[in-house]
Amino acid sequence: MRAFIITLIFISVIYSTTTYAQQRDVELTGMVTDHQGEPLPGVTIRVRNTQFGTVTDTDGRYLLRGRWKEGEIIVFSFVGMKDVRIKYSGQKVQDAAMQQDTKSLDEVVIVAKSNINELDIRAKSGVVQRVDMERLNSKPMIDMSLALQGTVPGLIVTNTGDLGSKPKIRIRGNSSFREGDSANEPLYVKDGQVISSDAFMTLNPSDIKEIKVLKDAVACALYGIKAANGVIEITSLRGNPDGRLTTNYSFNMGITTRGRRGVEMMDTDEKLELERLLQNASTPGYRYSEDYYRKYYAADPNLNQMIAEGRSVLDSLRNIHTDWFDELIHLSTYQRHNLSVRGGTENTSYYASVNYAQQGGRVPGNDTHRFTASLSLDQKLGRWGYLSVSTNAGYSATDTPNGSVYSPTDLVYQLNPYETPTSKLISYSNESSEYTYKDLLSQYNSKSTDKRGGVSGSLNLQPVKGLDIDAVAGIDVVLNEALTLVPSTSIQERKSGSPVEELGKLTKDKNVTTNVSSNIRITYNKVFADKHDFTVGGNMDYYMTDADNVSIVGYGVGTQMSPAAINQSISGNRKPSVGSLKEKTAQMGFGWVMGYSFDATYDFFATYKADASSILPKDKRWNAAWAVGLGWTVSQYPFLKDNEVISHLNLKASYGRMANLAGVSASSTIGTFSYSTNYYGNARLLQLLALYNTDLKPEQTTSTDVSLSFELFKRLTLSGNIYRRETSDALLDVPVPLSNGFHTMKRNIGVLRNEGYELSASVKVLDTSDWRLSLRGSLAYNRNKVVDLYYSDRLYTSEEEVVPTYEVGKAYDIVYGLKSLGINPITGLPVFQGADGREIPATETPVKENIIALGHATPPYSGTLNLSFSYRDFDLDMDFYYVFGGIKRYNYSYVRSSDTSIKNAIKGQVQDMWFKRGDEGKKYHSPYYSSSALASLTLYPNTETVGKSDYLKLSMVSLRYRVPHAFLEKNIRFIQYANVAFQASNLFMITPYSESDPETGTLAGGMQPVLTINLSLTF
Repeated sequence: MRAFIITLIFISVIYSTTTYAQQRDVELTGMVTDHQGEPLPGVTIRVRNTQFGTVTDTDGRYLLRGRWKEGEIIVFSFVGMKDVRIKYSGQKVQDAAMQQDTKSLDEVVIVAKSNINELDIRAKSGVVQRVDMERLNSKPMIDMSLALQGTVPGLIVTNTGDLGSKPKIRIRGNSSFREGDSANEPLYVKDGQVISSDAFMTLNPSDIKEIKVLKDAVACALYGIKAANGVIEITSLRGNPDGRLTTNYSFNMGITTRGRRGVEMMDTDEKLELERLLQNASTPGYRYSEDYYRKYYAADPNLNQMIAEGRSVLDSLRNIHTDWFDELIHLSTYQRHNLSVRGGTENTSYYASVNYAQQGGRVPGNDTHRFTASLSLDQKLGRWGYLSVSTNAGYSATDTPNGSVYSPTDLVYQLNPYETPTSKLISYSNESSEYTYKDLLSQYNSKSTDKRGGVSGSLNLQPVKGLDIDAVAGIDVVLNEALTLVPSTSIQERKSGSPVEELGKLTKDKNVTTNVSSNIRITYNKVFADKHDFTVGGNMDYYMTDADNVSIVGYGVGTQMSPAAINQSISGNRKPSVGSLKEKTAQMGFGWVMGYSFDATYDFFATYKADASSILPKDKRWNAAWAVGLGWTVSQYPFLKDNEVISHLNLKASYGRMANLAGVSASSTIGTFSYSTNYYGNARLLQLLALYNTDLKPEQTTSTDVSLSFELFKRLTLSGNIYRRETSDALLDVPVPLSNGFHTMKRNIGVLRNEGYELSASVKVLDTSDWRLSLRGSLAYNRNKVVDLYYSDRLYTSEEEVVPTYEVGKAYDIVYGLKSLGINPITGLPVFQGADGREIPATETPVKENIIALGHATPPYSGTLNLSFSYRDFDLDMDFYYVFGGIKRYNYSYVRSSDTSIKNAIKGQVQDMWFKRGDEGKKYHSPYYSSSALASLTLYPNTETVGKSDYLKLSMVSLRYRVPHAFLEKNIRFIQYANVAFQASNLFMITPYSESDPETGTLAGGMQPVLTINLSLTF
């Protein structure tokens, strides 16, 4: 409440500070670059002998505000670079170019490195792209992963469902035939430590200094076989070695709104009419209709009275118009608090932060709480280097006291408009006529917690000039616990048919994952004659993951949420059971790097890494990753160096090859056994976990990349990448004869290719002291193709398939189906066009010749449009995200037949469904056929049941007001900076997809807009 009052105070002072507009602060803007003309983020800009200062953003740009006189000195400083000092003479724009520090040995600047793989030579010829952290922090999202959407071209982040669900993250598409995150998601590295994707989701954006996305082999090969899918590299904020003490508090509070309605459902009158037409006696629309009474009671002398009473019942139902979307999808609260302290001296610096976030659920009572804390300490070791220690902890809890197998967003499309939250439900009368909405809601009670803690230490030494010895080691432990109760009063238990003393199911899971990582790197750099920049280095790393899972399932607990209540005497299929899985894997690697630059114009980079993995048999344990890259900065030539038109021009090319073991477990390559529940006499039996393949090899990913970037008039920046990534020895679980005792075995089956391009552009439209406007945009295209299958031109993953799952020359994500000719007005059945032109009824089993490609399941095109506008103390940022070129199948579960007519139906079904001979132009087929009889509709989509999944959404908008420094200095001197902002995410979406959210493709999974008020104070 106190923070909210402070927010209101700051909003009110916006009007009271108008008088300061005439004597507004001095403003200085510009761009800082390094010796190669590349933007330099994180540069400190200060007015000497004053408190005014700022830092450059990810594009090297800065905005310095304050009050100082002409003649003051502006100092630009960055570790490892020479300070730049410029006299202020009233200018509005001041750029700066910083040079590397070449001081003598006794003045060498030693750097405390957060990530020892952070090598400048890597970025000179590789694809290393930075995320704009200021814009990322403007997105009011509790999960870091979703906030990354649209930040970098080629980085695809796809929402998969409700808030809290893990999104799908890919860099340049799937690299494997295998689906799922384990085989295709990128590697996450934080301060040199490999972390899990779940740990990445819980990171606090306010603790992060920088995020880099590594795409090509040159950028990724340093990490070896873990990095074939790309790398997301995170660098944490650290202390202030310049002696400043900075305290920052930020506060977000807002609401999560309902989101996009999937489809319009019927109101009461139309639903009752549909029930009459479908003639299901379980529904009131038919049971109380005149048609029903005349059919079953035609000879009854009280027929007219029955008809009148039925009409009265229907009239009473017609007075009820429940909109279940408004009833079930509630607004929920969102809040986040962050407090951080940075300080230190030249020898010792520190950074500490705590963060709390809360997100309410769609059902009252269901919510998520998350708490994180971090602490880092950097200690200078005289002239030798730095010793750094970091620790972090996190705790999150999700409470679901009103859990249900029936999601509220699913029930929106099932409950009838004449039903109410307290009435008995006709829509579930086939299960029990006594059910109410409360019965559906109270299905289970669940509590889950994630506890995470880690500690790491790094040593950065420079015993002689040019020689860096860096080492990092750390351990990260994640404890996941979940307790779920399905009470004896739930529908599931009441329907089980078990005795009363066996009712009530309790499940308890505990999973401990320990990650240990270490890395030692030695790098030597020497500059000859101020032109020849030579770097060589080597490293050794070790990673270990230990996963230990235990689960308990027991019955007879009634309504008690305690494992102690489990009935141990139950036998049969409800006897208590305990499960456990323990797996430990390790990886060790050795590598070297070499880089050379001539006159900051020509760059060459090469690296080689050999890794051994415990997943593979001993004779196949070692695998390699290597890459070479070239860079050419044309703008360094004398005739372009001071060119006013072309201010920067750079060309890069890279090629490399990496082995990939992502998503492969030891049970796939080595005989791995588990205890069986069966006995042979008194001996307990062991069973194989999986059918292992001793000939299994890692996937081999070959990457080629060419990029071009240039800047015109120091206003327009353009860049483009063309790439090809080809995976040979691609892995897939393929069917095997059931005589083996297993359904599938993992095998190397073929070659998969991803290729495409990425374009981005930014332009400064206005850049004055009062007005600033910049626009940015990006477009990424990825095309995939099956290049080769080792054993056949086609691969079928099940015996039921008519068309192959994968086929040489075709994309792996193609959706196959039939060409629809509409509904036959005579039969009421769908009709399709065969390859020979003849009409094929839906009752006929499809054959391969009639199947056509309908489109791509994954949209090949994606991109962003960004706007940044500032007027004096007001900033407006807007991010649009778009995808196009894909299709998704519609969910036709809301189209009802006679059997399913007890549930609500899509609006317009009465008019759009075929009911009698001669009905023309209908959308839905006759309801008098079961779905099992319509083989074509069951097995495959068709041109009428899929839609374009293109969309454009406003993913972020931020309107920020900076309280003038003059006002703070006069009225609240202990506050250095203050911002008040309105922030929102996913405000609206424009799409031709007519059903629901085209991103998730589900009725229940639409992304919900989040609206917040933000207050940020710096003391």
